[in-house]
Amino acid sequence: MFSLMKRNLTLYFKDRSGLFFSILSSLIVLGLYIVFLKNGMLKNWSEVPHTVKVLDPWLIGGMLSVTATTTTLAGINRLVKDREQQQLQDFLITLVKPFLIQLGYFLSAVVIGIIMQIIVFLTAWGYFAYSDNIEVETNVFLPLLGLAIINAFSASAISLLVVTFIKKLTTLSTVSSIISTASGFFSGIYIPIGSLPTFAQTLIKIYPGSYSASLYRRLLMNNQLSSSFKHLSNNELIDFKKQLGIGYQWQSMTSSTQEFSVLIIALLAALLIVAFKSFFENLLRKDRRL
Repeated sequence: MFSLMKRNLTLYFKDRSGLFFSILSSLIVLGLYIVFLKNGMLKNWSEVPHTVKVLDPWLIGGMLSVTATTTTLAGINRLVKDREQQQLQDFLITLVKPFLIQLGYFLSAVVIGIIMQIIVFLTAWGYFAYSDNIEVETNVFLPLLGLAIINAFSASAISLLVVTFIKKLTTLSTVSSIISTASGFFSGIYIPIGSLPTFAQTLIKIYPGSYSASLYRRLLMNNQLSSSFKHLSNNELIDFKKQLGIGYQWQSMTSSTQEFSVLIIALLAALLIVAFKSFFENLLRKDRRL
């Protein structure tokens, strides 16, 4: 299993073009924000002091959610490539159990997701620290790393679930393009959730990645929100959070504990479905041999 992980990680990080395209969606999000979205959002929230220092971390939170989605999917795509190129069959005839082989693909995607989230965070933070003089408190780094790990596990499980049902590279390419494009929307970056109709808001609220974006925003924006809204009413702060997806409105606003629970449930549910599918496929193989 560990040799398979090492192989997958080596192939991912050696493929420079694949590496670039796996974070392209995050870079596009950053570019769109700088060129088009930022000025409009600054005008909309001009009554909030130090608005730019509130909105920049908001964007970073969304970028990290997108990064986890696209990079773990790119990492676990190796499973489909190996299946189509018959390399997966070579692994299956060894003494290694099929479960451990799938676990190797899954864990390599988790490692990729963690590393790439760290890289994107440092890149975005460095840019905004230079351009807008934003600061991130040092006591936030450890919780951020913990969230990046949980987010990578959850996104990898969902990616594994997706690719488990894909047999062809052509199908994989199409699905990957759709997910990469849609991830920015579902993380509430291109258009803040408060500006969308009810149906679109519901779609975002049932997407697990939107909750990782909210958790990141809570961590990155907490101190600045307290500072910027100290002379404004609590209702204005609540409205700001509703509009920008820092928590989501169901019967009441979601808490960080509830959002964390969504990621864990998504992780366990995806792995459970994959396990059941693998179990029944193994039963069918045994029946065919009899």
